[in-house]
Amino acid sequence: MLLSLTVLPSLQATAQEQGRVQPYLLSVRRLYENLEYERALEQLSRAKRLSSGKEEDVLLSLYEGAILADLGRVEESEAAFKAALFVRPEAKLPVLVSPKVEERFEAVRRQVKQKLEAVARGQADAPVQVPPPEAPPTPVPDAPHAPALAPEAFVARTSSGQGRRTGAWLPATIGGGLLVGGGVCYLLARAEHSKLRGSDAGLATREDVKRSASRGKRYQWMGVGLAGAGVVGLGVSAGVYLLGRPSQARTLGVDVSTDGTSAFVQGRWP
Repeated sequence: MLLSLTVLPSLQATAQEQGRVQPYLLSVRRLYENLEYERALEQLSRAKRLSSGKEEDVLLSLYEGAILADLGRVEESEAAFKAALFVRPEAKLPVLVSPKVEERFEAVRRQVKQKLEAVARGQADAPVQVPPPEAPPTPVPDAPHAPALAPEAFVARTSSGQGRRTGAWLPATIGGGLLVGGGVCYLLARAEHSKLRGSDAGLATREDVKRSASRGKRYQWMGVGLAGAGVVGLGVSAGVYLLGRPSQARTLGVDVSTDGTSAFVQGRWP
């Protein structure tokens, strides 16, 4: 009787405390799914004051890490994940997160496991190998000042049509292809026409004759359209080529001079 009177009240108090945390967890989950991260953190801070055990602490830390990760607070998120994983290394996130957050969580889990394995082997205080600092770069002496250039230092000659001439092949190729396609369509139209005039055996019914005539007309219009587009393409190619013919060379002159303290640049455009 005395034992039951002593233990039962403590069990009831623990159950009441656990029941007080659960509504906050439900609220946090709902706020997280609605992307209300700041309010979810407020609810977490209230729930932490009512936590009654390690399991609830782990769950609260996992929620906190996920929310902070979505807020972009990476270091705080990893600290919350570590607080949960050091207590329960196999814990899983209680909510569905993005692949990026999931990958970061698993990376923290690997770090925690390595640390725990090192502690188990007695290597927790092993010195960390720090790479030697890189040698500072050797200063490069300043290059001596270049002597002043005499007037009429250089003359550049440009040809404006060279680039246009090299680009004339593209419309020519397209135009030629369109002409070939027009020729093929014309031959198909003539074939259908020959079937109609020669009473082909495949034209057994009136519907067959109508379909053959429709195909011939379609091939004919397609041939005319492709041939016209091909002629246009060839005309564009010829125009580009003619406009890009090399003309009289243009001269670009630049003069550079100095009086010992300043530099002067002058020139003329074509």
